Amino acid sequence: MSDTTQSVVVVGDRFTGFAAQEGVLTVSQFLAELQSGEYVEGPVRVVRAGQGVGHFEWQLICDRVEVHGLQHQVQLVRQHTELTTRAECHKRSEPNALIADLHRVDDQLFRASLRLHNDNELLLDHQTGQHVQGMVAVEAARQMFLAVTERFFAAAYTGRRYYYVIESMNTDFENFLFPLDAQIEYRVLTSELSDPARLSFAVEVSLLQAGRRASASRITFSAFDDSLLKPKEHRRAAQAVAHTLAATIMREPAGV
Repeated sequence: MSDTTQSVVVVGDRFTGFAAQEGVLTVSQFLAELQSGEYVEGPVRVVRAGQGVGHFEWQLICDRVEVHGLQHQVQLVRQHTELTTRAECHKRSEPNALIADLHRVDDQLFRASLRLHNDNELLLDHQTGQHVQGMVAVEAARQMFLAVTERFFAAAYTGRRYYYVIESMNTDFENFLFPLDAQIEYRVLTSELSDPARLSFAVEVSLLQAGRRASASRITFSAFDDSLLKPKEHRRAAQAVAHTLAATIMREPAGV
C-alpha cells in the first residue's frame, strides 16, 4: 500500500468499545466524518467492512460516499458472504444467523466464515469492552454443527426430518475474538451413519482470527428422526409438568 493510501475498518455501532482502536470506526462515526468533510482532501482511504456491517448499513455508506462525490477518494471493500439457510442454521431471523460461505474441504473437514449482524440476539443486552462475548463463539459452534449436518449428511435422506440432541459440549476460550473477519473450521472426529434414524457425531469446531484460535468446542451430538424423538420428548415434558404440579399441591396450604 502506498504512502498516499490509508486503511480503516468500519464496524457496527454495537462495537463502540472496539472503535477505541486506531484505524477503527463505527458506522455512525464514519458517516459523521464523511459529513464533516474529513475525506475531501488527504490520502485515499480504503474503508473495509468489519463485523456488524450488513447490507443495509453498507448500502448507506455507499450512497453517502456517492452523494459527497468521493468515489475516487474513498475505496469501499466488503466481502460478499452467503448465509446458510434458515433450515440449516435453525434460526428464523436473519440477524441471528452466524454461518456464511459454508463449504466442504474433504470428508472430515468443513469451513465457513463468521458473520455477525449488528442486531444479533446475543449482542442486544450485553456488549462491553472491545471483544465479542464468548457466547457468540458457543452459538457459532452450535450453528456450525447443525448446518454441516443438514447440508452434507441429513440431506442424503430426503424423506426424513431430524431432531438434534447435544450430548456434550465443552468450549475452551484461547484468545479474544474481535469484530473482524473470522473463520470457522469444523472437523469430524468420529461419526456413526449406519442407521439413518440416528446419525451420531463427535466433532471439533475452531474459531480462527488473525492467525490465532479464539475458541475450540468439542461436541458430541445425535440427529434423530423426529418421528422417533418427538413422542419421547412429549412424554418427558408431561412427566415434568405432572411432577411440578404434584409438588406444588403438597407445598401449598389448604385454602380457608
